[in-house]
Amino acid sequence: MTVADDLLQHHPETILYGGTIRTVDEADSVAEAVAIRDGRFLAVGDTDEVRDLAGPETDERDLDGRTVIPGLIDSHLHLRQVGMDLDRVTLFDARRIADVLDAVEAEASSLPDGEWVLGGWGWHESQLDEERLPTRSELDEVAPDNPVFVPRGAHVAVVNTAAMELAGIDDDRADPDGGTIVRNPDTGKPNGVFLENARTELLEPVLPERGVDEYVADVERAMDELNSRGVTAAMEPGLEREELRAFQRVAVDGDPTVRTNMYVRVYEPDDVRDAGSYFHTGFGNEMLKVGGVKYMLDGGVEGARLSDPYRVVDEVQEQEDYHGHFLLPEGGEDALFEVFELAAERDHQVQTHVVGDAAIELLVDAYEAADEVRDIEPLRWTAMHVFLPTDDQIARMKDLGVLPTVQNHSTYLGRNMELLWGEERAAEAIPIRTLLDAGLTVGGGTDAPVVPWFPFESIWWMVTRNTVTAGTLGPEEAIEPEEALRLWTRDAAYTMHWEDEIGSIEPGKRADLAVLDRDVVTCDPEAIRDTEVELTMVGGDVVHDA
Repeated sequence: MTVADDLLQHHPETILYGGTIRTVDEADSVAEAVAIRDGRFLAVGDTDEVRDLAGPETDERDLDGRTVIPGLIDSHLHLRQVGMDLDRVTLFDARRIADVLDAVEAEASSLPDGEWVLGGWGWHESQLDEERLPTRSELDEVAPDNPVFVPRGAHVAVVNTAAMELAGIDDDRADPDGGTIVRNPDTGKPNGVFLENARTELLEPVLPERGVDEYVADVERAMDELNSRGVTAAMEPGLEREELRAFQRVAVDGDPTVRTNMYVRVYEPDDVRDAGSYFHTGFGNEMLKVGGVKYMLDGGVEGARLSDPYRVVDEVQEQEDYHGHFLLPEGGEDALFEVFELAAERDHQVQTHVVGDAAIELLVDAYEAADEVRDIEPLRWTAMHVFLPTDDQIARMKDLGVLPTVQNHSTYLGRNMELLWGEERAAEAIPIRTLLDAGLTVGGGTDAPVVPWFPFESIWWMVTRNTVTAGTLGPEEAIEPEEALRLWTRDAAYTMHWEDEIGSIEPGKRADLAVLDRDVVTCDPEAIRDTEVELTMVGGDVVHDA
């Protein structure tokens, strides 16, 4: 039995016994029981010896063979947006265009004319039999009197004519820099699909305003949902100031139940200078802290910057020699390098969204330049997503101490990857086995609500490389269940400088855990996806009890 001696002055408040305790410590030890006191793990060991610590007030719970894991840590989760999605039209279960249109029509019929119909992020058109997005004209038919905005993840949206009119977009509107207005090949008119900056710069500014009060409700709604799935901590990538205030309000006035490491979104060098004036990396407490800054260098599957061109796909991507988009500051590459150099000077951790191989090449160049200003390895800079890294890029990341964080985008985006990138690149995408074999520490997550916030679906994909939309992609990049669990716990904590406090079940660490209905390490890999969480604790407090 291992014990936190400084906590042994009193009896445990809670003991869980008679189960399989996967500690995810350095040795991947497995125990039978765990004791908790003052929000931390007091002892871990065999049932009899841990129960010997009990006092008359100790709450002893028989696990009856269930499995306990450390609380799951999503190293890339848009927590505030998850809460927003939970309050929008959900399309998780749509399997045909008709299902999407029925959901939009039902919402429109419940609203006054002129009010927005807003869809949730977390779905993908390749889950539909037609393997496409609805069109502007189809949305017009079911919601002629309401503007409709149906996002798909963070990079794509489809809207109806009413929404385009509110945004001042006519049929002749040119593509903005870094974005694409998809057009009907026969008429040349917009078909309602907007990619990257065409979505964020043209459409999103006219959506209904949301302020701090709405953001607070989003955060609280999301935390409840995530606790029910065993998630106890998350990295929130790229917040604006109003969103930062919302998380602070929940931390001060509310009852936060997901530990959150917040990153401030930056776009230009001046944003980094400004950010340095109002926050210091690492400031916060055990429930909420500021981690650093986030930059977004390219798009998603439809807009990632690739060295080799995209495939031409009718009504989806019809440009010859299309390579995706760099998302650069106004000053171009020089300004990008300055963003990172300023962050290094201020000791900020930097997390950068990067998908395509051309974007990864530019990112590594920029990180190497920043490393000349200040050794970035102790800052644990990350490369988020890293779909298509080359062997040389992986080696350079290793030399710099850069940490990749990976998410299960392929589960829903896999079919679009095949269509737009070809089968070879789709299979190679997100090469976790290769990254681990190269000696990199990798954090796991979902990128929800770009894909659903279901951690066991992510672990299932890591172990099997199976997808919802495209079968099995890249089975040679599958990892073992123990490795996947580590990515979602101990290693995710490391990417956020939180490994001394959370990420494993060890005496002295904060008592975050999840009780499962099966052992995800030993069960049939196909069954991992269906894992149910029966109990979740954060700091020894029960936050979900099924």
